[in-house]
Parts: sequence; C-alpha cells; structure tokens
Amino acid sequence: MAKTIGFYQNFRLDIQRLSNALCSIQQEPEMSHAALAQCMSVDLPVADAFSAWLRHTGLVEPIPRKRPQKAIVHRLSPFGELAYQYDPTLMDIGTQWVLHYYLATRRAEASDAWHILVNKYLSHHLHFTADQFRSYFSSLMENEAKSRQALDRDPLVALATYIRADVLGQLQILKKQAKMYTVGQPELPPALIVGYMLFDWWQYHYDQTDTLRFSQLCNEEESLGRICLADASQIRCFIVELTGLGYLSFSETQHEPVHRLYRDHPSVLLERYYTQHEC
Repeated sequence: MAKTIGFYQNFRLDIQRLSNALCSIQQEPEMSHAALAQCMSVDLPVADAFSAWLRHTGLVEPIPRKRPQKAIVHRLSPFGELAYQYDPTLMDIGTQWVLHYYLATRRAEASDAWHILVNKYLSHHLHFTADQFRSYFSSLMENEAKSRQALDRDPLVALATYIRADVLGQLQILKKQAKMYTVGQPELPPALIVGYMLFDWWQYHYDQTDTLRFSQLCNEEESLGRICLADASQIRCFIVELTGLGYLSFSETQHEPVHRLYRDHPSVLLERYYTQHEC
C-alpha cells in the first residue's frame, strides 16, 4: 500500500514547484527521480516528494512497473493533461479547486490529513487550534502511522495548505488569526468545475446508478457539500445551475432524487471550463 502519512517527505506543497514537476513530466513521462531533480533544479529528495505531490493532487496516475527499473513511468491524468495545456502555472481558481478535491479524496493514494480535515473535521469544528486538529487526527491514525513525527506533522502541513497564499489560500477554506483557525466562506467554484467534481465522485462511488438523493450530495464524504464546504441551499443552487445546463434533472419529491443525465467522461466538462475561461 502506498505511503499516505508523510508522503511528501518534509517538503510542503509549493505550487511553483508542483508546476515545474508537471511540466518536466509532460516532456518526459519516463524519468528517474534523479532526472526529475535535474530538470527541476532541486535536490533528489525534493524531486521524490514532488513526484508524490503530483499523484496526490490528481495530476498524474501511477503506473505499476512490470520489472525493476530505475525509471518511473508518470502518466498525466486527464486533469494533468488539461492543466498542462491550459493552466501550467496551476494558478487558476478552477484548477486549484480540483487540486483541493484530489487532496481531500481517496483514490489510488490517500492524503490522510487532508481527507480527514475536509471530510470529517471542518463540518463539526468552526473554530479550532492546530493542537486540537492534531489530537483528533492522531486519535484516528495512530495505529496506522509508522512515524510519530509524521503523525504530528501532517495535520500542520494540511492546515498550512489552506492558509498560505502561495498554495491554496485563495480558496478561502480556512482563515487564521493568532493560533485560532476558522472555517472560511469560500467563493464557490464555477459551475463546470462543480460538475467535474460531482461527476468524478459519482463515477467513482456510484457509477452503477443514475439517481442519488440530494442529501447524499450534501453530506457524504467527498461529496460537494464536504469538498466545497457548502450548505444545502448552496448545493441546491449548484444542482439548479447544472440542471439548466442539461447535465442533471432534479425532482422536488419526498426523497429529492437527483438524476444524472451527463454520461461523458468528467474531463470533458473540465476542458469545457478551460476553453470558456481565460486562465
């Protein structure tokens, strides 16, 4: 199982370095960490860490190696290909929402501190200190952590991701004053970014059905409600907007079913966003 706690090896997320890593890998998908380090003009441990950051932010997909080899095959995900083509600096607000989405969801690899913060903690703690979140995280993960140092550090690194302006601070998910963190009121994502996150989540968890309850979109882990820190009225606005675009239908009946009409790959919506929006 891939490393989830301390996967970044003491090198925090940096958007400029992440962009450099993405551009390097796009030019040469089969590249050793040593070659990546040279291309990024960084030390080997930094390149190793940002190879992991590329995976955890959904920009590349891991490819199992058939035999031992020094080179590592990095395959850009559909998101990574579109980000490289339209927003290689990774500074567009839509791109950053998707980076956040992948950090907070469990796919081939999990970013445990980010997943727990966004999906389990923030909906119940509007004001908290770093020590309080660290204690909560440790209570959930202490049996799975091989390193006490990483167990203590990961919650702080996750919190910093949403505070630092040079990372994902522009999403306004968290605010910090002195030692106190406060859940922010994010400017909600554009409709096509919402659609991408919704249908990617739907495809991953519920692809066998085209109908979900409205409450699932609000309350389940990795749902729009959790990822966007959005309440039911805001989710309803999302649904109305996506219904107007022909991607969903919504019935105002007892169970408030939401019907999926859109059947293409979610990345089509992401490309539509980029081509309609000047990054």
